[in-house]
Amino acid sequence: MNLKQQIAQKLMIDLRYFGDSPTARTPMTRLPGAVADWIARCGLGGVILFSENLESPEQIRTLTSALQWAAARSSLGAPLLISVDQEGGRVCRTPKAHTTAFAGNMALGAASSVHPELANEVAVAMGRELLALGINVNHAPCIDVNNNPDNPVINVRAYGDHPQLVARLGLAQVQGFASAGILSTLKHFPGHGDTHSDSHTGLPRVEYDRSHLDGMELAPYRAILQQIQPDMVMTAHIQYPALDDTTLIGRDGLAHLVPATLSRKIITGLLRQQLGYQGVVITDALDMAGISGWLSLTQAVIHSFAAGVDIALMPVRIRCEADLVKLDELIDAVAEALAAGKLDPGEWQDSLTRIADLKRRLAPDLLPSPEVLGCDAHRSLERKLATAAVTQLCPNTLPRPATAHRHWLLMLPDLEKANALAAALKELKPELEIRCASLLQPEAELHQAMAQADLVISGFISPRQSAAELGGMEDVSALDEQALIQAHQPERLVPLLKQAKASGRSVIHLSLRAPYEFSLVSPWCHWGLASFAYHLDRPGRGASYDSLARVLLGLAPAPGLMPLKEGE
Repeated sequence: MNLKQQIAQKLMIDLRYFGDSPTARTPMTRLPGAVADWIARCGLGGVILFSENLESPEQIRTLTSALQWAAARSSLGAPLLISVDQEGGRVCRTPKAHTTAFAGNMALGAASSVHPELANEVAVAMGRELLALGINVNHAPCIDVNNNPDNPVINVRAYGDHPQLVARLGLAQVQGFASAGILSTLKHFPGHGDTHSDSHTGLPRVEYDRSHLDGMELAPYRAILQQIQPDMVMTAHIQYPALDDTTLIGRDGLAHLVPATLSRKIITGLLRQQLGYQGVVITDALDMAGISGWLSLTQAVIHSFAAGVDIALMPVRIRCEADLVKLDELIDAVAEALAAGKLDPGEWQDSLTRIADLKRRLAPDLLPSPEVLGCDAHRSLERKLATAAVTQLCPNTLPRPATAHRHWLLMLPDLEKANALAAALKELKPELEIRCASLLQPEAELHQAMAQADLVISGFISPRQSAAELGGMEDVSALDEQALIQAHQPERLVPLLKQAKASGRSVIHLSLRAPYEFSLVSPWCHWGLASFAYHLDRPGRGASYDSLARVLLGLAPAPGLMPLKEGE
């Protein structure tokens, strides 16, 4: 490898949009010739794909094949790492119409008491489907311990708030991905579970002392690394004063406490030397505000490499052909840093060796048959997980069985979700009279709808959707759409459910994400259930709604075990 190829091997770029200008919002579903030529010329290390890139199995395989062909044209000839964030549940990038949309980690946490093998089996199925599309790296599993109910970005992306549970299921999924032939990524080191803010939009800070971090955030990493060496570990853009209190000068001229991604004490000292990890370390997306909000991306890349990171993820935003020049400029800047002694030559070669070793573990060119995508066995596994995850939040004290109520009101966050549950209920019991309402409706309309029901079923998603769930960062303004979701706090349900119960109606509450809001509404509920999932896996339907319907109608138990201390 020449020096430019060495640097390019340490970059993983995103190509979500590509058009005629830096503000292009045209999804890149075919590989542009200019990008293919750049990959062939420089020997790029990897790419990350988003839902915008992924339309259908045929289109995806064509795109991933074109990417690998461009890499093969390079004099280096090294295969590309083609990656995606496919965690299940909230973070699912592949098209649900063609692939299996498994519930996420917290559903696995709830289901593990009934079916402890599910975490591994889901990872195997997920890995086989990704590999069939030509995707060879999954940035999962998320082994953050969600011990902060107000966490806006992790939440049900975590298995729970028990470090031992997180470690056990995380290990099972890493092993499942490996057996499917796909590389996996533990994230977000040293832990994103106890933050009040989202590193996509700011720079979070965790103030706990080292003793607490050892027993909570770091515990899953230590447990897993004592047994295996995962393919990759992804860093967190989070400040940890107890782990590193040094500072960097930002472009604003101010001193900023170094976040983990840029911290040599955390990446080399803690992860590599103390915990013994010898594999590839990759940053979280560098265009997230946790980094880009105060430091130039070029400096961020250089500081991350100096810290001990191997691969810089999304170091330059590529939206048009002119942006490819920025990649050349970045490569030149890193070369200058090497020449100036800012990066250790021996560590640089060790990093390249780790990346080369990782690529030697890639599956052969022969991909699994597309018939594996959304196959009957995987759909059955999807239903098995959704059924096992349903968890009872309080004993059923309904004055009479739910099926004895004639007029049902489903009052869910939006009509799409209410209609999905209604469809599942009507399929099982066609004679039910069900009215759907949305929490987006005016309060007067909701009171009127309750007056015509004898069973009121409320549902809530807490907290609001994060940037990661929406598909990754493009620009912060895109989050403005979430103002409506954020505005509907669970407190709004209290007077509605209080009135419903006081007027003699039966009340059931469904926590569709993490059930942190249930303690607020529980005094006015006869029953509470949690599904830990709310996504639709096909038009108008979803496995989690089908499972909730069976439990509501008394056709199945709620076997899940609460994976959160807060909800016990």
